[in-house]
This record gives sequence, structure tokens and C-alpha cells, in this order.
Amino acid sequence: MRIVPSEISSSTRSQAERSVFAALKAIPDTHSVALHTVHLPQHRKKRVGEIDFVVITPEMLLFIEVKGGRVSQQDGKWYYGPPGREVGPKESPFSQANGGMHAFDREIGELVGDLRNHGVASGYLVVTPDVELLRTTEFQPEQYLGAASYDGGRGLAHAIQRATRFWLKRNRWAATPIPASLRKKMLEAIRPDFDLVPNLQSRLNHLDVAFERLTHEQLDRLDEVDSNARLIWKGGAGTGKTFLAAEAARRKAASGSVLFTCASTTLAAHLDRILVEDAITVLPFHRLGELRGRTFAYLIVDEAQDLMTYDRLDALEKLLSGGLTEGQWLFMLDQNNQILAPETFDPEAWAYVADLGFQYGPLKRNCRNTVQIVEQVRAYTGANMGVAVAGDGDPAQYVDTYDAKTEADQIDRYVDRLVDEGVSPRDITLVSASGDWETSSARLSQRASKIERFADVVGTDRTRHRLTWSSVPDFKGHENHVVCLIDLEPEHLQGRLDALYVALTRARAQLWVACRPGTRQILSDLTLASLKREGSLR
Repeated sequence: MRIVPSEISSSTRSQAERSVFAALKAIPDTHSVALHTVHLPQHRKKRVGEIDFVVITPEMLLFIEVKGGRVSQQDGKWYYGPPGREVGPKESPFSQANGGMHAFDREIGELVGDLRNHGVASGYLVVTPDVELLRTTEFQPEQYLGAASYDGGRGLAHAIQRATRFWLKRNRWAATPIPASLRKKMLEAIRPDFDLVPNLQSRLNHLDVAFERLTHEQLDRLDEVDSNARLIWKGGAGTGKTFLAAEAARRKAASGSVLFTCASTTLAAHLDRILVEDAITVLPFHRLGELRGRTFAYLIVDEAQDLMTYDRLDALEKLLSGGLTEGQWLFMLDQNNQILAPETFDPEAWAYVADLGFQYGPLKRNCRNTVQIVEQVRAYTGANMGVAVAGDGDPAQYVDTYDAKTEADQIDRYVDRLVDEGVSPRDITLVSASGDWETSSARLSQRASKIERFADVVGTDRTRHRLTWSSVPDFKGHENHVVCLIDLEPEHLQGRLDALYVALTRARAQLWVACRPGTRQILSDLTLASLKREGSLR
């Protein structure tokens, strides 16, 4: 049976839930889908917190309530947990399942229409994998599966069939089978609320953790992690590759050790603060020598195009159980960099990796950048960044500067205007094309003493409420709401489309570019060259 998410979260401590999760996956049923409702790494208020599993079958909606460990009833009250440490008194698991079922029916009915009008019946099954409950008048045998019949999970499929027959008899108005289109509609209505994942920008010491709703394309890709041992996901900047890689790491960590690596030191430092599961090790590639003698069950390589040489692949091979040919891995790759920086990309190494893994891509939806930014980057570089789904924004702003001092004045005026409009300085990053703080125009800014070097604060406990400054390489893989590209001389654009591509795609909402003398002409030439490559000009 297909189960969502395809991997149980490492935050799920209940061994009983883990057992039922595995038992559901083992059922040879290609038509039903089960949703595990308490899988999020960080919990928020859920639509149905009491129901552990929701199973959408061709016949009905079945809710499974799991109670692990000791369960006892005293004077009509229920207690859960070992002697002396019982939790209770609480509702019976049957009352919990029944209440959750009706609450869920009301909620989903608002999204897809009243379930009874659709002929969709609902029912529940309580499972106690570790104990046998004494029969009471509160439930019928078909509504319950105890330890003996559960049999380590082998009896779950039969119990689901028996419960389905029981509930359909009690709901003779049910129309079966439920049309596949309606089942799909129910899944799409339910699934996003069970597949919210922590935003990569959420700070660990924040009380309010930001969550993002995965797109259907991203949900489909995460399902592939379970069904394909070796995967290659391709996508341009802003299509959510790092975001997906982080969630894949969380899910894989539930079943074994995970090594997450990339070329960028700053990106690795940031992810090390985000991926807190014990089973996950995050290190930049240049520090993998510290792991000598260790092997991991799963390997994730982000921005893999930056590591696409035989020497680097050989280093990864030694750290993965089974190696690259037999082991399990996920490579995230930006196909645009193959064009923009071919000197750092070995086509033969790529051909070797491509033959080993299942490829998908490019990812079609750009979740980071506004339409204007996507179009601007495509105009200069010809890069395919996917369809912008973040919506419209302001056009990129270009200002002419003559030297570092006039540029610093322009920076101050622009940042002051943003702050006056309520933008926090922490939401603004100055990305330097030269990457040299000593000669950067930012040093001449009136705010210079309050500017934080991004490489110094990323991955630390220091709260960043200040304006940040970064080189282009250090900001690769990161983003901010407003990005100001500064220190941009004509020579920075000669044969360096990869740097321009990285710099411009870091902005989520607003892009501001300071142009030194001669820079605008180079940008115009790049636009013409891109149009010629696309065949728009003859």
C-alpha cells in the first residue's frame, strides 16, 4: 500500500506506530493510500491530531487509531503507559477514533463536498499491537485488532478487510467503489496539511517555526525517495532542490544513517543547524576526510554539479554502504551550471552517475523568485529556472555608479528607503561580485559598522538582525527577500555567467543592482547573445 509520507519521521517515537506504518506499506494493495498524520518533524496544530492513520480505499475512508504499550481500564476510565507512570484518565481509544472520524468528515466535506452525498462511508479500527483488550460493550470485534491477531503486522490486512465489511453494512447508502477521481481529490485536499515541512530559513531558536506547503510536484518527488534506490533530481535555482533534499534527509534518517554533503561551506553550516536528527551528518565536501573509516546507509549530495569529477565521486563512493553502484543515494543537480560553468563539470563523470540513477527533471516550478527575477535571469543567461509560482513582484532596479564611494551612497539611500517602508535590515543581503570586503563599497557605507559578514554568522547562534554582506560563492544555496548586487565591474561578467546566475537568483522578492561604468553595456550584450541562442534574433 502506498503511504504518505513514504518514510516515517524520525520524530515518531512510538514503536507501535512504526510497526503499523511498516505493516501498511507491506500490504499488496495498489489502489489504497494511507496517510500517517503525526509525522511532522516539528508539530503544529493538526486537523486530526487523534487519528494516527487515514486510509483512503476504493470502498471507504478508514481511520486507524494505534495504542502502543500498556492499556488499562479502571471504572470506565482509560489509562495508557507502564504501571506507576500511567497517563490518564483519558477517553477510550474507540471514543478518540470516533470523535476524530466525525471531525475529519466535517473538515474534508468542506473541501470536496459532503461525503454522504458522494456516497463515501467512514469507519475506524483500533489497533493495540502489544496487548489484548478485554471485550466490552463499547466496541464490536470488527472494530478492534489486538496483539494476537495483529501478529507483528501480518494480521493488519485481514483486519482492514473485516472492518471495511463491518462499516459498509452499517452504511448501506455507501456507493462503492468510490470513483478514482474523487479519491484523488480527497488525497489532494488532505495531503498538503500532512506534508508541511519546516522552512529552511526557520531559526532553530524561534518559537514560531515557519512551515511551507509542498507543491504536488515536490510531493511526487519525495515519494520517489522510497521507491528508487538511486535518484537524480535536476532543477534550476529556486526550484526547491535544497528544500527537498533536506526533507528527504529527515525522512531517510528514520531508517538509517544519512550523509548530507555539498561544496559550499556556508550551506553545509546552515543545514547542520536545520537537520538536527542524530542519524544525519552534514559536512561540506572538503571536510569529508574527517569521516575516514565510516560508511552511511544513505548519501545526499546537493549542488552535485559542483562535485562532478571522478576524484570527488571516488571520495563519495568510499563513504556509502554499497558504493555508488549498489548503495542508496540522491543527487541534486542544477543543469544550468553545465552550460554556465562547463570548466568545473566533467561530462564523463556525469555520464557515469547518470547511468546509475533514475533521473527526473528539470523541476518545473520556481518557488523562490518572482516572475520578474526569473525573466531577468533568463534574459541574461538563457537559464531554465522553471515557471515562477511566487507571483509578481517589482522589476529589478538598476542604478549607475561611478566608484565605490558613489555606490556606497546609493546603497545607503536604498536601504534607508526599505527600512522606512518597514523592511528589516536582516531581510537584506549585499552580494559582492568581487567578494573582497576590504575593497567593497559596503565598507564605505554609513551602516558599515552594523553590517554582518554572512559567512561569519551562518550556522551560529548569533541572531542576525543586521544587514548582511556576502561573496557570491558563500551565498550560493541561500536566499533573502532583498538582494543588492554590488561591486559589479565589467570584468566580473566576462566568461562568468555562472556567478551572475547565482547572484541574481538569490533574491526572493526584490533585486537591486549597482552598475559600475561599462557594466550596463555588457548586460545588454548578454541579453542580445541570449536571444540569438534562443533563435529570437537572426
